[in-house]
Amino acid sequence: MKKKNYWKLRLSKKYFLWIYLVLLAAPLQAQYENIDKDYFEFPIQPQKENFLSGNMGELRSSHFHAGLDIKTDGKQGLEVLSAAEGYVSRIRVGTGGYGNCIYIQHPNGTSTVYAHLRNFNEILAQYTLKEQYKRKSFAVNLFPRRNELVVKKGEIIGYSGNSGSSTGPHLHFEVRSSDQKVLDPLRIGFTEFQVKDNIPPALERLAVKTMNINARVNDQFGRFEFDVRHQNAQGLNTDTIYVHGQVGIELYAYDKLNGASNRNGVPLIDVYVNDNLYFRQDIDSIDFALQKNILIHTNYQAERETRRRFNKLYVDDGNPLHFYTERKNDGFIKVQPNEVKKVRIEAEDAYGNHSTVSFVLKGVENIACISEPIKVRDDSYTLDNTLMLFQKRDSLNNKITVYNKTGSGVYEPSYYNNEHNVYLIDLRKTLPKEVVYADGSKHEIEYADRVPAASEHSFLTDSYSLKFSKSTLFDTIYFRAKHYVDEKTKHDIFQIDDDIYPLKGGIIAQLQILGEYDSLEQYQVYSIDNPRRPSFVGGNIKDGKIDFTLYGFGKYTLMKDLEPPIVKKRSVQNNIISVIISDELSGINNFEAKLNGEWLLMNYEPKLNLLWSEQLDKNKPLKGQFELKVADNAGNESILKLNIE
Repeated sequence: MKKKNYWKLRLSKKYFLWIYLVLLAAPLQAQYENIDKDYFEFPIQPQKENFLSGNMGELRSSHFHAGLDIKTDGKQGLEVLSAAEGYVSRIRVGTGGYGNCIYIQHPNGTSTVYAHLRNFNEILAQYTLKEQYKRKSFAVNLFPRRNELVVKKGEIIGYSGNSGSSTGPHLHFEVRSSDQKVLDPLRIGFTEFQVKDNIPPALERLAVKTMNINARVNDQFGRFEFDVRHQNAQGLNTDTIYVHGQVGIELYAYDKLNGASNRNGVPLIDVYVNDNLYFRQDIDSIDFALQKNILIHTNYQAERETRRRFNKLYVDDGNPLHFYTERKNDGFIKVQPNEVKKVRIEAEDAYGNHSTVSFVLKGVENIACISEPIKVRDDSYTLDNTLMLFQKRDSLNNKITVYNKTGSGVYEPSYYNNEHNVYLIDLRKTLPKEVVYADGSKHEIEYADRVPAASEHSFLTDSYSLKFSKSTLFDTIYFRAKHYVDEKTKHDIFQIDDDIYPLKGGIIAQLQILGEYDSLEQYQVYSIDNPRRPSFVGGNIKDGKIDFTLYGFGKYTLMKDLEPPIVKKRSVQNNIISVIISDELSGINNFEAKLNGEWLLMNYEPKLNLLWSEQLDKNKPLKGQFELKVADNAGNESILKLNIE
């Protein structure tokens, strides 16, 4: 029998992976190279220095920031210019996202995007207004015919604003490739006069995380942060970190540009191990279809605990992002006892400003008795596939008994010091229900289920059920949940774990209603993670059960909203009526206005709770019977009727 050459096979797999990464990067690199340096003009105030509040690839809470956020000195109404010749391919108007937004297609195959505008130029505004009246809708998503709305380079297309999900006046600007991936405008080339940056990235904190139950960092299991701001003249932090087994490196870093205090993203981060390139993150383009994967690119659990957004310098399970162009062992670093690995992290911004931090990972044996203080996290703590339990050390008995659905097991401490024991439970092997400590005390843990990623999964109890789709999870989760009746309100409470797992999609939930309600059909589900500001979720009640979809772990209850929206006339002047609308609990759902029985456009800015009218014929007097209907998410409706003279 002929033996297979496994070594050759292994080399072939690595070779094909290398070829794949090269082929993946090649078209994108060509996109940058095929754009002339002077092809685009800066889209706002091109004759003066501009300042940024956001850059390409900046790590936001739910997405990678695409393009640039250009400051407008807190003002609205600055002229926004077409960055190059072309035609308007898309116009969007809405209350969320990009708000009032223009898309321009250019002859070289690229397109540009201009978002959060206050208003459009006269031609685009009239085109949009006609379509809004045709569709009888304030929010529209329009696709003009090719070359129907032609623009020249430097032509005024609109005016800067604060529409959509913007939190302050600015212009959001993007350059997109022919396949609609977002490119970095600063890499394409604007003059340093327009956006200056000679400040290197700030590398502030480093984290080293154990990647399996047997790994250790400074003799302990978990994730440990190190302050790297205080460095010597060579940019080095010379601390030695003692590790055992496989670890992952994370970095909290940001970049500042001249004249602005905003903390922007760092697009290029290299990790060298013993002077060899080991891992590279290069955010040179963004695919909108993969935006939500920022939740797996960053450490979601650590962000919830520390309020800092760390780059993982490794590729975790369930991460499909393409911009890791070098990834030996997916970035994980394995250190054997007595082995020394010199690690250097180099970070670079779009202008080539450069920062470095270095440290040493020294391999040690995995020992049980340690001298370091142990950080005790309440009674238990979950990290990836491992449950950590803590107990004060006893002079005689330090064993614990862990019970699951089918039996029990006795555990010795995984490690300890003079004061505390730490027990590590592999959740892939058992899902604990209760722990009994040596002194007889008990701790209920009540893991409900293990849910694998990328598969359909259902979980059913007597009072609730959960359905996970193939696209719900990034990685396997181990969740705890409970459904009970609150003693004070007598209403149902459903709590599903702490918010430590990011969700890619929704979980379909059904509750058997256990609480007491006066008019059950009027109740809907609300998130009460912030009890002072309940957030509307919704749901459908049928046969004593309520179905709803949850998009995050946390705490939910049933509440009713019987109060209709508040609707007040603000003013009638200059042939425009403006109205203030708001809703205390469930939030505004829809509105519609009519003048003398004919549909009337009402523009909406939810940040100001403001509606204002705009007629198709602006010369026509705004007179007659005005009626405005406003409904909230609970179905309550308010009607404002006025006779405008």
